[in-house]
Amino acid sequence: MHITVRKVNRSDFAEITELLKQLWPGKCLDRDKLSTVFDQMIEADEYDLVCAEKGQEIVGFASLAVLQNFWQEGLIMYITTMIVDEKHRGRGIGKTLMARIAEIARQRGCAKIELESAFHRTDAHAFYEKMGFEKRAYFFSKDIL
Repeated sequence: MHITVRKVNRSDFAEITELLKQLWPGKCLDRDKLSTVFDQMIEADEYDLVCAEKGQEIVGFASLAVLQNFWQEGLIMYITTMIVDEKHRGRGIGKTLMARIAEIARQRGCAKIELESAFHRTDAHAFYEKMGFEKRAYFFSKDIL
């Protein structure tokens, strides 16, 4: 099975939305708001959106943001979203996607890749650890609207 990782196009929105439903089961996604965010991220210089394709089917997706902070003293590639279609997991797609993410990070001058993952996604945690990631922090969030 040959997997290609490429930059996302506007025409990929519907397929990527279906993948996002797998990432957040039970969440009612507002397609209009999601479409606005999608368009903004495609256009913004600090983001990279990539998808993994098997033939003509999108089987994986990642959204990436280049960030800076004082503690790291440099650029960080932050994976804001990463999903592999549940029907295609365990076939090397995540590994291929992660390799491309690392290439993009190096091209952008990032010294590190970071991400967050919900507590219940234990399979994803095992995958990230297999890819060399270490658990280093807790993530805190507070709704204000």
